[in-house]
Amino acid sequence: MYKHILLFFSCLSPFFASAQMATIKGTVRDALTKEVIIGANVSVDGTTTGSSTDLDGNFAIKVAPGTYTIKISYVSYKTQLIPNVVCEVGKVAQIEAFVEEDAKTLEEVGITVERQTNTIVALVNEIKFAESVVVGISGDQIQKTQDRDAGQAVRRIPGVSIADDRFVVVRGLGARYNTVMLNDVITPSSEVDVKSFSFDLIPSGVIDRITVSKSGAADIPGEFAGGVIKIYTKNDPEENKTTFGISTSYRAGTTFGSAMRQAPGANDFLGFGSGGRWLPGGFPSRSRFLATSSPVDRATFANQLPNDWAPQSVTPSPDLRMNFSLTRKFNIGKLEVGNLTAINYSNTNQFAKVFQDRFIESGRGVNDLRDAAFTDEQFTNNVRLGVLNNWVFRLNDRHKIEFRNLFNQMGITESTQRSATDFGNGQEFRNVGLRYEQRSIYSGQLAGKHEFGGNSKFNWNTGFSYTSRREPDFRRFRTARSLSSPQEAFSLVLPPSGGALFDNARFYSNLNEYAVMASGNYEHSVKLNKKDKSLITKLRAGFYTEYKNRQFESRWFSYVATSSFFNQAISRQPYEQVFSPTNVSGQNTGLTMVEGTNASDRYRADNTLLAGYVSAAIPLTKKFNATLGLRAEFNQQRLNSRDRGDRNVRVDNPILSPLPSFIHTSEFTEKMLLRVAYSLTINRPEFRELAPFLYYDFTNDFNFIGNPNLKVANIHNVDVRWEYYPSPSELISFGVFYKNFQNPIEAVADVTGGGSTRTYSFRNADAAQNIGVEAEVRKGLFNVSDSRFIQRITLVANAAIVNSRVNFSGDVALTQRDRALAFQSPYLVNAGVFYNDDEHDFQLNLLYNVIGPRIILVGNIQQFPEVYEMPRNVIDVSFTKGLGKHWEVKGGVQDLLNARFRFTEDSDRNGKISGSSDQNFANFRRGQYVTLGINYKM
Repeated sequence: MYKHILLFFSCLSPFFASAQMATIKGTVRDALTKEVIIGANVSVDGTTTGSSTDLDGNFAIKVAPGTYTIKISYVSYKTQLIPNVVCEVGKVAQIEAFVEEDAKTLEEVGITVERQTNTIVALVNEIKFAESVVVGISGDQIQKTQDRDAGQAVRRIPGVSIADDRFVVVRGLGARYNTVMLNDVITPSSEVDVKSFSFDLIPSGVIDRITVSKSGAADIPGEFAGGVIKIYTKNDPEENKTTFGISTSYRAGTTFGSAMRQAPGANDFLGFGSGGRWLPGGFPSRSRFLATSSPVDRATFANQLPNDWAPQSVTPSPDLRMNFSLTRKFNIGKLEVGNLTAINYSNTNQFAKVFQDRFIESGRGVNDLRDAAFTDEQFTNNVRLGVLNNWVFRLNDRHKIEFRNLFNQMGITESTQRSATDFGNGQEFRNVGLRYEQRSIYSGQLAGKHEFGGNSKFNWNTGFSYTSRREPDFRRFRTARSLSSPQEAFSLVLPPSGGALFDNARFYSNLNEYAVMASGNYEHSVKLNKKDKSLITKLRAGFYTEYKNRQFESRWFSYVATSSFFNQAISRQPYEQVFSPTNVSGQNTGLTMVEGTNASDRYRADNTLLAGYVSAAIPLTKKFNATLGLRAEFNQQRLNSRDRGDRNVRVDNPILSPLPSFIHTSEFTEKMLLRVAYSLTINRPEFRELAPFLYYDFTNDFNFIGNPNLKVANIHNVDVRWEYYPSPSELISFGVFYKNFQNPIEAVADVTGGGSTRTYSFRNADAAQNIGVEAEVRKGLFNVSDSRFIQRITLVANAAIVNSRVNFSGDVALTQRDRALAFQSPYLVNAGVFYNDDEHDFQLNLLYNVIGPRIILVGNIQQFPEVYEMPRNVIDVSFTKGLGKHWEVKGGVQDLLNARFRFTEDSDRNGKISGSSDQNFANFRRGQYVTLGINYKM
């Protein structure tokens, strides 16, 4: 396959040919405010050759080799001449111009234009003038990487990594320590078991930019420790445009191979699933079912459910992705209207053979005795349908109303066949798990932006969001035979009379959550310094309020032997026959069904958040700025459920949190600055972490259960960062940070009575510390060589080194020891080489990513060690080639090395993975992923 890839890219080499022209590029800014100037005229003095600056203040002029004087003019600004600009063949002359306002010209000039925010230059400009420590990735850079969703794109950001392909980890802090905002509105958690937003719900094609605020500020949510991730979707269209794209992908080891999957439903191809998976309308309620003592009646209920336990053999086809977008700008009288509508669809497949091992302690403090071995053949089909519909109504150049809508529907079909050996019990198993998950998320916002008198701004936002996660008819069963009798046929494992979550079980769950919010932000600019009126102080105040309500319920059933006279021949029948009505009869020799649903398998919860803030951005001098802020958040979290003993569980936590923040910026030169920041933030438990609901994870053979006694964690954050901006599109930064936690929350392994099945619950530790250094470089090579090939290259690299420690004392120290924070990697590296040939409309990109070993499962002293995710080197290659005015071809290879995913147990309990004493927990490969697609633009 590698030879074919190299041959393909070698065919593109003719596009690298150089032309006999020179280029003058640059940016025009206001000399006082440093803001870019849009629409400035830039020309070669004495000629008609020239250009205008774009929405990011950039221009580019093609000229013959020579020496020129460049003229820059703009209404209400003084004309500026830049002499002796030397232009040579194959080189780019770079100019950064600062023009001064001409007080003698018009006092007021109005230009109605929306500034671009999705370019690299715009993002670098946003980072430079931010009043907090911010990093990010622009929409156009995301398009270059071929990342398919926000989850893949966000891992390109400094200090950010991804767990389970969709949960963001910032500075080594897991998903629960980060807040996600979509268009400045807090997103709901899309998961049942963890506090997290699934980033794979947002297709990359609708993303304008993603930023991460790593230091606190009064005008952003106070609940975070890693960062506040802001996803902005595309909004105001630049022009009338219609685009359509289609791509297909080949995954090594999956596409055209062999796999087993459960029977698809009628609407699975749209991500909505099939109604046949749900409990029938006439199916008895939990109370009625539990009250039914007749095995025959319960068997009758069971036979209302489909007998579809046998996975089918399939040949996975190539993945399919399609996208369509429409942008329109028009007027209704004096009202300017803009609309962006985008539709995305994907249908993808993934097969992996996963090797898992479980070990027990030998008595020497080392888990060197293998207790069980698993080989899982996992096939997953993912379908996603996304619709974005955004409207902009521009009343005039000072007032704008926006109506934004985002809907995503995802259907996940998982089929697992497990070959397992239980050495402790002397048995060999054949297990099957058939799971379907349906997720829906809608986010709607009505927002306004208003300017008054040139020195006051007011933004407001109202929103509604809805999240649904359904897991209908998750089926799992085991068949077994004795290791001492290898010729014996596999027999169905029959659970006890009360049933079991993992044997012959059908599980149903339904989560619905909605949230309503409103916010307002006011900013007033004043000149407090009478000696220097160019120093403008910005006073801000605002509020954020949100009400969130969640309802969760689940039921599960298990097939059991009706009596001790059970006909064992039934247990040896094929999958599709063993649970047929003939066998599930309720007779003494057959099977019947029991319901194992516990009182804790449902909960109701709501959360009310009221927040307000005041802040002031004060320029002490032209070189030194300080931003002071105080945010207060009152949060009341309530949950109602019952424990497994049918006792009431009620949580009611009203907490007022004052959250101060401070940041000082020293601007040594126009291109170099230093930031020092402090903030106090918090971390609240999530509904699921409080609920006593126990969930069985078939894939990993784990149980998860909540803890209603969790406390709110407090975090002190300190950041120091040096930043240098060689040009509007370049950035070099270096920073250090320190975090101190009180009562940090993590999921840890409980001490159980025995066996290899782990149960995880959520606990508060006493304290934790997190300290690290970060560096980022974004540098173009346009001025380092005469080679046009080198001049077209941009290098992007970022790295982080982090050290953390969690501290335990008292009763907790009996089961826990000091260790690193869960999901904290000791190092993280991202690197990229971007080649951009504008003349031939061609781009070529090479990307690299690696993270250091991190704890993904926290163990305990007495029974289960920690499990680490090991480093894997990931290389991605992608290209884009324009074909005329309307067509564009995109392609690439992700995970070129097909590096193995490895999860290793710290068997010798020394706090690291080293040597042969640490055992395999799980490992697998996903295969190289080759994509080719075409886009049409009209």
